[in-house]
Amino acid sequence: MAGVAKEAVVPIEAVLFGISTLLVLARLALRTIRQHQSLTVSDWFLIASLLDAAALFGTDTAAYNLGGMDEYDPSAPPRSIEDQITLMKVSFAGNYFYDTGVYFPKLALLALYFKLIPQTLPLLRKFLYGVTALTGSFMLTTCFLDTFWCGSNVSVNWEIDGECSTFDSKTVFRIDWVMNLISDMLVFALPFPLLFGLQLSRRYKAGLVAIFASGLITLGASIGRFATVEAIHAWTNVYVLSMTEIAAAIVVVSLPALKSLLHGLGLRSSKQNTTQTGSGYNKHSGTVTASSHFNKLSSGRDHHRELYLQVGPHKCDLPAKRRR
Repeated sequence: MAGVAKEAVVPIEAVLFGISTLLVLARLALRTIRQHQSLTVSDWFLIASLLDAAALFGTDTAAYNLGGMDEYDPSAPPRSIEDQITLMKVSFAGNYFYDTGVYFPKLALLALYFKLIPQTLPLLRKFLYGVTALTGSFMLTTCFLDTFWCGSNVSVNWEIDGECSTFDSKTVFRIDWVMNLISDMLVFALPFPLLFGLQLSRRYKAGLVAIFASGLITLGASIGRFATVEAIHAWTNVYVLSMTEIAAAIVVVSLPALKSLLHGLGLRSSKQNTTQTGSGYNKHSGTVTASSHFNKLSSGRDHHRELYLQVGPHKCDLPAKRRR
């Protein structure tokens, strides 16, 4: 399988990073400007995710400039010792920004789930606590594994004649990937019992399912990256797939809040239209209010209409303030 041209790697990553940046800024603007609310735990993890993506983009750009994406050419002049050491340091740092940094979007999504899953679903809440603890432990394990795989002397990773390198270790790669995949699958599966267990309009349920199902993109990128390293050996693809996975995860976390913005704008437009025609909601005795039968689902703490789920005979009002 042909790899992405090395000259295209940085531009592709720049586009992916730009898209994720726009969505994060839109979500933060929604929270702080439109809703006049302080940032939530999920928002802060999302900011950390974006900073991590920026660092990954920086290390990949540096690797390209240092010749780290060049095909092996025995006739090419040898790189200077200084450039080789710098490239190994950049590669070692890049391990953190992908292997460990990929967990920041997961934590942002889990923080959002704590707002979405009501106390009236204790079994699902317990599962959420378990997945959160497991994801956190995987993140720490990955960080320590990448740091100390070659022993306590970390500098051996950028020694020219060093016998060990975390970046080149297939064992480290496989362990990291298994933990990443397991956590991805658990985080991906968490919201679906909630969505299918509640009474929703078919159109609205389809929208929410589409948002959370977009997590399949991150799973696909992760599996594709693993296959590339293990069998395909198109190394430039690895760089692109790494950024794709993190950018897609950031998009998945950002979408629920942005859907609430569009939903709110739609409601406002609908109200304006019904007011102009003299047929406001209060003139229909059979219409229920959002606050009487719906549970707000959002990563925010505002009082605007966001993602509302009908919960039938039980109403679960989320607290106005997060207790952290």
